[in-house]
Amino acid sequence: MLWLCIQLPKLSLEALTRAHRAGDTAPLAVSQSNLIIEANSAANSHNIEPGISIATACAYCPGLQLLERDSEREAQLLQQLAHWAYGFTPVVSPRASSPENKALSEGPACLFLELGGSLKAQGGLAPLLQQLGKELHKMRISHQMGLGHSPSAAHLLCQLPEHRQWLEQTKVPPSPQQWKQWISFAPSKLLDCNNKAIAKLYACGIKRVSQLLAIPLSEVGSRFGRDFIDYLARLNGSRPDPVPSYQPPPEFHSELFFPSPLDNSEQLLFPAGRLVRELCRQLQRRQLYSPALYWVLDYGSRGTEEVKVELSRPLFDPQRLIALTKLQLERVELKEPVQALALKCKQLRPLETKALREDFFEEGSGQHESYQLIDKLKARLGHQALSGITLKESYLPEQAWSSADSLTLQSKPRGHQLHPINAPRPSWLLPRPDRIQQREHKLFYDGELQLLQGPERVDGYWWQHHRHARDYYIARGSQGSLYWVFQDLTSEDWFLHGVYS
Repeated sequence: MLWLCIQLPKLSLEALTRAHRAGDTAPLAVSQSNLIIEANSAANSHNIEPGISIATACAYCPGLQLLERDSEREAQLLQQLAHWAYGFTPVVSPRASSPENKALSEGPACLFLELGGSLKAQGGLAPLLQQLGKELHKMRISHQMGLGHSPSAAHLLCQLPEHRQWLEQTKVPPSPQQWKQWISFAPSKLLDCNNKAIAKLYACGIKRVSQLLAIPLSEVGSRFGRDFIDYLARLNGSRPDPVPSYQPPPEFHSELFFPSPLDNSEQLLFPAGRLVRELCRQLQRRQLYSPALYWVLDYGSRGTEEVKVELSRPLFDPQRLIALTKLQLERVELKEPVQALALKCKQLRPLETKALREDFFEEGSGQHESYQLIDKLKARLGHQALSGITLKESYLPEQAWSSADSLTLQSKPRGHQLHPINAPRPSWLLPRPDRIQQREHKLFYDGELQLLQGPERVDGYWWQHHRHARDYYIARGSQGSLYWVFQDLTSEDWFLHGVYS
């Protein structure tokens, strides 16, 4: 097996500052329990490093912006990254910065990816590593990678500068001999165990892993315990090294936090574009689609507001999704400055073969513009302003249709379908037939009517108490308008039922 460890050394900072534009030079630092735990490069230039107190940091840089560590957003971002990594390989395991196992080190959070089964599909090791690094850079995630025959080995080697330098140039996985050399060469402080065990190793004069591996395991076990021996066995590959497997939920969720809240809906478009591009990359890679986007505007103590963007068909073009989002956000009046913007897709669905065929061979290209128009009208006017029409089985024209909640176009309907009657019908049907006056065997409706075509007999529900027998005609009014009129064969009264365009 070939395991890749992606260590995320600045996750606590990036969970709070990922929404910043590139080139922001304001010094920022994340604090916890009165200590600085992470700082950006602008703060580093003022000698602000993790571990110093807040008072010292403010003395070094009076303009320093301090952010309280948000463990919940940090965990959420790690899950988002695991979701992203699942698009490259089905075996992914995220690990938080504070592992549940106290024997492990409290280092940065990381992701473990098993790449052995994905190399061929991704074009080889070098293209896969380049693509992973490129997309992490687009998401503004600092990272360092290590490759190993087990998760423990990959975790150790991702901290070794010589291994990372080799990884940037290699095109093939290393041989088992190379792995053993790197692991033996690594300092003991890089081992994945707690500070107490590291201090005990240095007290014994063991500064390299090679020194540790040269000692018989029975002696190591008597001094460091059984768990430490088990870790060494997993490190050198003599024992299996299982890690919890990540199973992605059938939804998408990504969020950007703004240290300086945004008070204008136009300012939301830039972070919205970044979230949409993340979504499109994941959907295309996993061949899924979402029927709707849900934007969540977080006002902090004033609650949240959800904005829904409906899609009539699977759509993966970021520019079109951003354009629809812009139309929706233009209708939103911000209650308070927005502190965070989240994009949710509550139900991801597998892409059907029919949709793929239409996209590749443009079989449905004639309907694409219609779908785009429907989506734009929904975004501009709201979902309630539009509705569809479906056919119903009935002899009476006023009962032969109904309003539909969804407005969709189908190029190739399936199953039992109703078809409209092949006869001239008016484009405007009155809600109720309107009675027509009769005088001296003539019909009058805003003037005298002249019958042009008919009759077309509609005789239904004769098996019920209220028989509906009608003779329909097309009539012309005094102003030249065309009407759809009928005579009730039971009462012999005349009615107007529709108007032609």
